[in-house]
Amino acid sequence: MKNLLEVEDLRVEYRGRPIVGGVSFSLGKGESLGLAGESGCGKTTTALSLMKMLPDGLKQSGGITLRPEGLEEAINIGKRTEAGMQVVRWRHVSLVFQGAMNSLDPVKHIDSQIAEVIRLHEKGVSSGEVSDRIADLLTTVGLTPALGKRYPHQLSGGQRQRVMIALALACRPSLVVADEPTTALDVVNQAQVLELLERLREELGLSLILISHDLGVLAETCDRIAVMYAGRIVETGTVEAVFSNPQHPYTKRLLDSLPVIGGERGLAPPIPGAPPDPGNPPKGCSFHPRCPYSTDRCLIEPEAREIAAGHVAACHFSPWASWPELESSGLAVES
Repeated sequence: MKNLLEVEDLRVEYRGRPIVGGVSFSLGKGESLGLAGESGCGKTTTALSLMKMLPDGLKQSGGITLRPEGLEEAINIGKRTEAGMQVVRWRHVSLVFQGAMNSLDPVKHIDSQIAEVIRLHEKGVSSGEVSDRIADLLTTVGLTPALGKRYPHQLSGGQRQRVMIALALACRPSLVVADEPTTALDVVNQAQVLELLERLREELGLSLILISHDLGVLAETCDRIAVMYAGRIVETGTVEAVFSNPQHPYTKRLLDSLPVIGGERGLAPPIPGAPPDPGNPPKGCSFHPRCPYSTDRCLIEPEAREIAAGHVAACHFSPWASWPELESSGLAVES
């Protein structure tokens, strides 16, 4: 069975400077993929590229192929014009924007905003059908249809995020991209939104790309995970493989930051410094200035290689057999 989405060597540039450099991944039908990494690593830029929604001045290249159910021919997003993309957005792939309060129109009722999406992408639909669809969508995301008559400011943060999910589902897409959907939510609402996304994925057969800097969120929701750093994917694999056997020092440090119930109390060692400017990355491995294991070999850019079936990492020293042993072996250097 062919994948629903295939991304090959995706690149985004601003005035000739790379922002995203050579990202490749695939997504099967009904599968969920998590994009992880620090702020500024290129997660949101990658997501916007999938829908050709980049701001003016950014130029994207590379292959993005979408194969929605019901279509005989695949959609080559890279070759689509803006008019052609208007047919693809929301109908075949939709986006749950980060920050619901900033994404919803503050002067329109919720049901008016959902109706606008449906009418824009489905010509000829009757008013009665639109009303029924809105009621069904709000019910699906755990809201009462009566809330459709309210303005965004009259809803709680969790309710607004559920409205964003309802908007993303309005035209029954095959793929939903959720960009930090739990940002600014408390723990209870965060858990409810994640549970909602997982339930909808199973019930509706959706494919999901979930963007987050929180690995714990991705572990609960995703089948596979791709870790990004400085505009590139440095490690990818199943959630179980990456969490149990990380093969890139950056992934290892991110996982060390997660608290372990019943584990030792104390703060994990921080990652020194700050992420580099993707448009002016350091020579060789982008992570080597912050890596406790870096050597002169890291001045050469490592190639991504398969460690195990479906588990790929871009590190000269992979596979890492045991991190603690390597830390005391003399390979590690002062950061």
